[in-house]
Amino acid sequence: MIKKVILEKSDKLYHFPFDIDEYLPKKTLVRNPKKLPIIDLAKFRWMSGTQIAGSDKTGVQLAGRDDIADFKIILAEWLKSELGIKVMPGREIYVGQGIRRTVFDICLAFVDHGDTVLCPEPGISFYKKMVIAAGGVPVTYPISKNTEYKPSMKIISSNLGKTAKILFLNNPHNPTGIMLDQTDLSNLVRMASKMNIFIVNDAAYSSLAEEKYLSLLSIPGGPKVALELFSIPFTFGLPYMPFSFAVGQPEIIRGLELFAKTLGTIIPLAWIEQAVDAIKKYPSKELKDARKGIAETRHEASGLLEKYGWEIVGGKSSPFLWIKIPGRRLSGTLAQTLIRRKGILVLPGNAFGETGDGHFRLSLTASVEDYKLARQRLESGTTILTKPKR
Repeated sequence: MIKKVILEKSDKLYHFPFDIDEYLPKKTLVRNPKKLPIIDLAKFRWMSGTQIAGSDKTGVQLAGRDDIADFKIILAEWLKSELGIKVMPGREIYVGQGIRRTVFDICLAFVDHGDTVLCPEPGISFYKKMVIAAGGVPVTYPISKNTEYKPSMKIISSNLGKTAKILFLNNPHNPTGIMLDQTDLSNLVRMASKMNIFIVNDAAYSSLAEEKYLSLLSIPGGPKVALELFSIPFTFGLPYMPFSFAVGQPEIIRGLELFAKTLGTIIPLAWIEQAVDAIKKYPSKELKDARKGIAETRHEASGLLEKYGWEIVGGKSSPFLWIKIPGRRLSGTLAQTLIRRKGILVLPGNAFGETGDGHFRLSLTASVEDYKLARQRLESGTTILTKPKR
């Protein structure tokens, strides 16, 4: 008789934070009692229904070394013309399979067992996940009203910060929409140099900000202390695909390339061809349309929230709104109530960490029509969004 072999899960899996979707109200899995079609104001939807180049072909031709080398030259030209960053394409640019995968590669290449890595809170959970997967210890730093929704230099430079090896920065920030200015970035560079902390900035939404993006690498001393990550679809207005690039020191880029060879990187040639075309037209019509749609939806959503006296906190540099809930109401309770009574889906703030409770996030990739319909539902019958008592 053969005995069944039990393979125990790694202890790491029990420390993983939940994905954002796990915090969505469970009523979205079935029709709500009032038979209302769900209005999704929670999820980030990027150019849904648009076909990725090469996805209609049965055989996919992969990009070769020369194709990627030529693409790096084009990216370097864009970085110089748009962000004022001068780089050596072959040594200071890495082309990878999306920001999430690149963050994982960074952790595998540079985080040893027990290393402390600073992660923003509220913030997206995959930074913590990748640190844990690499054997590191994620420690959060606060982003709140008390810090003007910016990284707290006091906390980062404390004894806790002195033990950290890497600081993950998300600028522009999801979910608050704050983008750091020159003073903020200069302070971060000085702090990183003094504390010997390397900064990894996730700049996924840099091209979607209402104001011009200022790169951390354009700050004096920035290239010495930081690596910057860009999403190719979001930056250049392309359909979503796991495609990104990183810019930074040759030693860091080399480390990423070593792990890319170990784990394997698949980049279709069609992705590069489509990206090159979009870069040449930057900002492309598709990117302009995306920016316009986000701005129009922001205006409609802001009017809706203002009507009920709800406070939008944070900034306007990401395709989201970060909303403060009046009083002591819990995020999860509000989200469940909205989906059950009105068929409106929002993302509770605790999806971004415990300190996000008392807030919720709205996505501006929903349409203006979605927000108009949401207003109609909220105005009919018993309202849920009420002005706080004075």
